[in-house]
Amino acid sequence: MFARLFKSSKPWEEFEAGRKAWSEFSAREQEQIINAYMPKVRFLAQQQKKRVPVSIEANDLVSAGVLGLMEALGKYRPETGYAFSTYAEARINGAMLDEMRRRDPLSRSTRNMVKTLMAESEKFEHKKGRKPSEKELVKLTGLSLAEVRTALQAMEQQITTDMSLLAETLSNEALESGGTPYRQAIRNEIVAHIRSCLEQLSERDQFILSMYYLEEYSLREIAAALKVSEGRVSQLRSQAQKRLHDLYMTRFGA
Repeated sequence: MFARLFKSSKPWEEFEAGRKAWSEFSAREQEQIINAYMPKVRFLAQQQKKRVPVSIEANDLVSAGVLGLMEALGKYRPETGYAFSTYAEARINGAMLDEMRRRDPLSRSTRNMVKTLMAESEKFEHKKGRKPSEKELVKLTGLSLAEVRTALQAMEQQITTDMSLLAETLSNEALESGGTPYRQAIRNEIVAHIRSCLEQLSERDQFILSMYYLEEYSLREIAAALKVSEGRVSQLRSQAQKRLHDLYMTRFGA
């Protein structure tokens, strides 16, 4: 009877409390711990899915997230002072973003069109002080209207993915990485680069990017804060994304 009253807590509670390391649990207990965190993995996958190309399915992100969870379970050290849920979220998101990097949705021909489009667009903007229209891009690049639109869409998808990678780095910069000193130094360098680029943007751009990517406010909520339409915020966000991406790649890109 007393044994039942003082029955030990659930495996994931013991793990979070730091009473037992991951390797000390039985296979059955480890499975229970993984299952306890699966809702979190699925939630994060749905959040990432909103920001990635349609070619990447939620199930792909979930699978990658499980690998990130497993890595977090094996490397977590409660003495660092971070709650496991916070530590795991960084690892899960990181694994999903690695999957996004791996699944490059652009074919070689599309990537060549994007490069051509970007080069001609930059020349035009430098000369005219404005971005070219679709019809002007057709004339400048020699591509068809359909090809120009395909390239523009691919550019937008790439910028969105890149911004997700940048946001993940910024939002988790304070977390202990669990990696080697070399990897931590690289991470710190990336964070410093991103911050320096953000500081070059206008206050409005900084506000929109921070609210959307770091605070995860919806476009409707940001529109209410700025007292503009939701469509206008979407446009402003895309423009801010492009400015930050271009600035980062110009200053620090390969």
